[in-house]
Amino acid sequence: MRMPMLLLLLAVLCACGGGRETAPPGHGLVGLRPLPRSPAEAVAVAGPGQEGLPLYDRRLTGTYPFVAAHLDALYGGFEGDEFATRKVFFEYYMGLGGAHDNPVPKDNLLIQTIQAYEAQGYDVLHILICREYALMKDQGFPDAKPGPFPEDTRILSAEDVQNHRALFRQAHALGLVRKPDYALIQMVEHPSFFAREPRVLPILKLMQGVAFEVHQFNRHWPLETGWSKPAEVVAGARWAVDHDLEYIFYYGPIVWTSDHYRPFIEREWLETFWAAGLPKRHPLVHYYLNLFPHAHGCGRPVGPESDPHSMLGFTKWVIEQVRTGP
Repeated sequence: MRMPMLLLLLAVLCACGGGRETAPPGHGLVGLRPLPRSPAEAVAVAGPGQEGLPLYDRRLTGTYPFVAAHLDALYGGFEGDEFATRKVFFEYYMGLGGAHDNPVPKDNLLIQTIQAYEAQGYDVLHILICREYALMKDQGFPDAKPGPFPEDTRILSAEDVQNHRALFRQAHALGLVRKPDYALIQMVEHPSFFAREPRVLPILKLMQGVAFEVHQFNRHWPLETGWSKPAEVVAGARWAVDHDLEYIFYYGPIVWTSDHYRPFIEREWLETFWAAGLPKRHPLVHYYLNLFPHAHGCGRPVGPESDPHSMLGFTKWVIEQVRTGP
């Protein structure tokens, strides 16, 4: 009798220890999309003639020690830096045909993207996935296919999700990727349609969470009456948390040269969302900063983090608010 009892006790102790080690922290994650990293990338993301934009490059090394140490995730790989994290997230558009939707693992663009990151020693944390029909049908993909919901054509079908799960398993069995499954985060267009439509929940329950983009320009401006009204965003975020789904507040690009700009308006927007009820520190709510230069957001300095108006200075502030406390 003593041996079974001893084994049972050891099992209980191990289970308790494992629970403590894997318990979620009292806050979510902070991620950063560090663009541009070269003059060519500046042109790619901001347009012709923008080669001279501030860059994330080796000249900044040593000027962002806090962000380098505390950032949780990067959008894609990053060479020649001191970021401690090896976790990455990225966007992926399906429904565009070709390699985007190829069912053969070795020829599928998503599998190839995961392979590229894993070959550099990165761990793929979140894949922000959607059917980007509305944007891409006029940008070289005339055969782009929308999702099943006209109210938000980004949302995948259950079959789309299941096909990707099968694709991951096949790619892992072939030795193409490290893991048999990856976290799929549904990028949505509408801030709360997914929370109001009962048919969406069974689809999202096949995934790990939801991501909503909040830009500081075009239809998102102004905040009070624009596309990302705080009440709508909060309703979607709280619904996701209530259904045990991760919620990514995907924030940016942010303004700089616009007539609407005033110092720290990028912080004001976040503080307005928090005051409206968006969870600031919650293990399922993450803040990913999509801070690439766009339109009147071009030209904002990248760093150093000691400049509170720079991209890295803003990232430092968000980390302090969300992860470490002010």
